[in-house]
Amino acid sequence: MNYAALGNYAIRCVSALALLCIAAGAVAAPAAVPGYVGRHRASAADREAIGQVLAAYTQSVIGRDPARFESLLLSRDIPFSSTDAASGKTAGAVDTRRYADFKAAVFDSGERFQQQFYNVRIAQDGELAQVSLDFVTTRLSTGRGGYGWKVLQLLKVDGEWKIASELYTAYAIP
Repeated sequence: MNYAALGNYAIRCVSALALLCIAAGAVAAPAAVPGYVGRHRASAADREAIGQVLAAYTQSVIGRDPARFESLLLSRDIPFSSTDAASGKTAGAVDTRRYADFKAAVFDSGERFQQQFYNVRIAQDGELAQVSLDFVTTRLSTGRGGYGWKVLQLLKVDGEWKIASELYTAYAIP
């Protein structure tokens, strides 16, 4: 039996195991979070203003007022899409700028809708905010409609909060 070769093999195994343990420890132990991280700059006045944007959103949908709705948007070319736009497509082929589709379905269809928001969560840091919420939208003529979850990003521009993007899931009401 070649004890020297066996000893070298054992040393290599122990060394490799030690390196794995050191690497695992480095990955498993997260760095301490600096104290200034997570201290978002937010105010009650901004939360109220963002709430007013959300109220105007539902009021303009219910009142079929596209001009008021569009005044809430940073532009009509913002990302505005359901996740259906990404179904069966490659990442490079997905175009989320679909506000025109939403406008046609909600404001140009002649249908009247009721819309409600639930579980509204607002996170803000300075001039950037994110809102996530659950929604239900129903056609007044049939009572049928959809529900889902949406995430809006807002920017404060010249003192006013504007919707910079909206992405949402959409499902038929059971």
